[in-house]
Order: sequence, then C-alpha cells, then structure tokens
Amino acid sequence: MKRGIIIAITLIAVVVAVYIMMRPRLAEKAYLEGNTLADSSQFEQALVQYTKAINLNGKVSEYYNARGFVQSALNKDSLALADFNTAIELKPNVDMFHLNRGKSFRKLKDYTNAFNDLNKAITLNDTLAAAYYQRGLLKATQMDFDGAVADYNRSIELDGSNLEAFYSRGESRAHLNDFMGAIADYDKMIEQAENPAIAYKQRGTFKLKIQDYEGAEKDLEQSLALADNDKEVLFSIGQAKFNLSKVDEAISFYNKAIKLDSKYDLAYGSRAGAYLKKNSFKLAIQDFTKAIELNGSYQKAYYGRGIAKALSGDYRGSISDFSRVIEIDREFAQAYYNRGVSNAILGNHKEALSDYDFIIAKDPRYAEAYYNRGISRMNTQNEKGACEDFKKAVDLGYKQAEPMLKMYCRNAEQQ
Repeated sequence: MKRGIIIAITLIAVVVAVYIMMRPRLAEKAYLEGNTLADSSQFEQALVQYTKAINLNGKVSEYYNARGFVQSALNKDSLALADFNTAIELKPNVDMFHLNRGKSFRKLKDYTNAFNDLNKAITLNDTLAAAYYQRGLLKATQMDFDGAVADYNRSIELDGSNLEAFYSRGESRAHLNDFMGAIADYDKMIEQAENPAIAYKQRGTFKLKIQDYEGAEKDLEQSLALADNDKEVLFSIGQAKFNLSKVDEAISFYNKAIKLDSKYDLAYGSRAGAYLKKNSFKLAIQDFTKAIELNGSYQKAYYGRGIAKALSGDYRGSISDFSRVIEIDREFAQAYYNRGVSNAILGNHKEALSDYDFIIAKDPRYAEAYYNRGISRMNTQNEKGACEDFKKAVDLGYKQAEPMLKMYCRNAEQQ
C-alpha cells in the first residue's frame, strides 16, 4: 500500500515537473499560433492564443505586446495600454512597444503621452517608418499640417508601400492649399494600389472636398465599377451629382445608398436636400425627419426641415426647427435670420428683432437683414430705426428696400 502511494506521488511529481518544463514551449506555441491568426486578421482568435501564452509564461514582453496589438485592432485600446505597459516594464527600450503604445494613446486622444511614445520610438530607431506616420497623424490632429507633411515625407521615404501615408499626406497638403501636391499623392495611391477601388474612392472624396465635382464624379464612378455595393461611394456620387445640378440622378444614388443601409442618416439628409431643391417639400420634410430620428443632433437636417416647413407655410414648425439648430450651435447665424423671418410673418416682430440684431452684429453688411429688421421695427412703431435700416439696406445695394425708403422715410432719403 505504502509503495503504491509513493509511486503515485512520484508520478504526479514527474508530471508536474514535465509540465513546468513544457510551459515555455507551450507558451511559445500558443504565441506563434496567435501570430498566424493575427496575420490573417482573426484578432479574436489571436487574442485567445496570446492570453494562453501569457498564462503559461508571463515573463515574455513580446507576448504582452502582441496581445496589446490585437486588443488595439479590436478597438479595446484601454486594455491594450495595460499590455503595452507591461511589455515596456519588462523591456523598456524596444521601439515597436513604444510605437504601439503611442498609437493606442493617439486613438484614446491622450496626445501628450502619444507624442512621448512616438518620439521615444523614433529616438530608438530613426528608420521606423510607421512611427513617423503615426506622429504625422498626431500632428495633423493638432493642426500642425507642415509638421505632419514632414513626417509623412519621412515615412514614405522609408516605406513607400504604405498607401495610407500618401492619403494622409494628401489630406494635410489640402489643408495647406497645396491641392496639386494632394492630387499627386492620390495619383500615386492609384498607381500602386492593390485595390484601386479604394484609391479611386479616396481621390474622389478628396475632389469633393475641393469642389472638383466633375473629377469627383468620374473617380467615384470608377470606384463603383471596380467594387460595387459601397454605400459611401454611392452617397458621394450623389453629392457630386447634386452639386453638378443633376438632382434626379443624385436622388437615385441616395436611394441606392439607403437600400444598402436603411439607417444611413447622411443619405436621408442629402436626399431631403435634393427634394427641397425640386420644391418637393413634403418628401423633403419626410426625409429630414427620418434623418433626425436616426441622429438627434443632425444640425443640417433640422435646418433643412425648418426651411422646408417655412416654404410650405408651416412657420411655427420652422421656428421650432431653427430654434433646435441654435441650441446645437449658438453661432449658426442663418438659423437666427430664418427664425426671424418666420416670426415676422406670424406677426411676432419683437421676437424677430432679437434674431435680426444677432445676425447684423455677426455680419454688418447683410443688407437683407437690415431690410427685414426695418420692417419689424416699423411694425413695432420704431419708425426712426426702421428708416435707418432701410437706408442702410439701400446703401449696401439691396434695391428692394428703395420703395420702403421712399414711402415711409422721405427725410432719410434726402440725407
């Protein structure tokens, strides 16, 4: 009996000893399996393997860095930071660890720590292209577009295969009004891209931003031909066509985008704008309302719906929408102006006056605002102020104010 117990204990001890000896091998095997999964973008499965590797051997910095990388890829950057911190504690001077932690800090908008890590990564390895690219993104976030372009330049010199660097450099060049340089970067993307559909999409989107609507239409349609069923491309083609006054064609593309995504608030809002352009106020209001249901802070949708309601005679409804716009953005001057007009039409001249006062303070050369304020002043028995406004409107070139000036303000007209 004793002999059997001794043998059993010995076997257990041997098994435990073998397991302890095998743990590093098992950990490395799990780590390598995680790498294979991560390389094929199977991040959830890779996370399981990296966690297994850490549980088996928690003293290897690369395991924590790898798990942090996939956590970041899964947009779990707070968790990623904990892993990068441990990796750096174990090995303080590895460039990639600082690069990866800097990237997570950037995504979490902790820009000071992001700069510190990326600078450290570059100090450790001044040929690390990805660190310059990430620092360029940071500088662009801080509106330092010259600095961003310099970092993108260095990143591209070191690694010309990162097409996102060309795209980002193009964005920063555009902010510096270097539109030709920006277009050259997008051209380069298209030359080198394995997936030209994305490159055409990005160049087309950029051309939309610089109001090259014909160029945008051409590039975006090329992108669609190479890879259909992209709701963003369909939407952007609609935007280009709308700005080229191809309103019916624009609506058809917004329809296609909405068919792919029934909760695409921007597409509803833009289709509503197209209906408004066609004076289809009922359809415009329906689409603006849908956009607002999907996005309660969609300022342009409230504003557009306010315009559509005013044009269809629902002035109280328009006032409500313009007021909501102002709640979202206190500086949206045109919302004040249109709310003032709607209030004046309803006879609420005192309310209208405060809105006209605001917009004239913002834009002292807004002739039509002086004219409308003059009418509201006349209706509140402020004839002197009304005549001053009509005269100011005429002086600014608003001819519609001349009859009011002649009819009510003979003395002012002679001045």
